[in-house]
Amino acid sequence: MNNPVEVDETLPSTTELIGATLAAFAIAVALLMTVILPAEYGLDPIGTGTFLGLDKLNAATYVDAAEIVPAKIESSLAQPALIRGPSVLKSETLTVTVPAYEGIEVKADMQAGQSFVFKWETDGLPLYTDMHGEPPNAAQNEFTSYWKENEQLSAQGTFLARFDGTHGWYWQNMTEEQVTVTLVVSGFYQGIHEK
Repeated sequence: MNNPVEVDETLPSTTELIGATLAAFAIAVALLMTVILPAEYGLDPIGTGTFLGLDKLNAATYVDAAEIVPAKIESSLAQPALIRGPSVLKSETLTVTVPAYEGIEVKADMQAGQSFVFKWETDGLPLYTDMHGEPPNAAQNEFTSYWKENEQLSAQGTFLARFDGTHGWYWQNMTEEQVTVTLVVSGFYQGIHEK
């Protein structure tokens, strides 16, 4: 035979439910004001974050891009993981044609500390590539090369400008056919153009 299990059929009253809900709400507000706001958002409306040391949890390390100098960039592993964007985030897709046996340049005007993420690819034929930059009013052959390849179909990466100037790519077509390059750039720079 089955033995019936006794169940307490006493349910809380509406008044008890409202009281429990209000108590839970009061506890949530107290935790928000004393713990969450100071620790997560750096807001300390009643001073408990400072008293408990929770305000230090929100002291994130960041660097304004304007503060970065070339000497600091050399030791990039010592840099914080976050660099604040100094200008408006831009994203562009450019398509350029490199005629047979000719070369073209696409450059971004940048300030030291600005950066972008890029990806480019050809329509199937390789190009000689020199990613480089030059300062404003550079002399005839004054530039810094970052990445050179003799035959390259595509590339992608992240670039951080070490100095004010123009930074980008020179593509040289060594074939008898024109080559189309599609470039996607997202980041912080003044403008990008074909030179």
